[in-house]
Amino acid sequence: MLAGEEDSHFPVHMVRKMADAIEGGTFRVLQHTAHLAARENPEGVNAEIDAFLAALPAAA
Repeated sequence: MLAGEEDSHFPVHMVRKMADAIEGGTFRVLQHTAHLAARENPEGVNAEIDAFLAALPAAA
């Protein structure tokens, strides 16, 4: 899960709690980002998605 450090709708501590409830989940905080992360910080969001996908096991 991604959290924006400046998100007032879903603060970091709330997103962390949700992420902790997902077994095997990951949690990252995007600096200088609020609620609309994909619009405010597309490079950061895309980098996190790329890293997540690269860490998945290769398909058979």
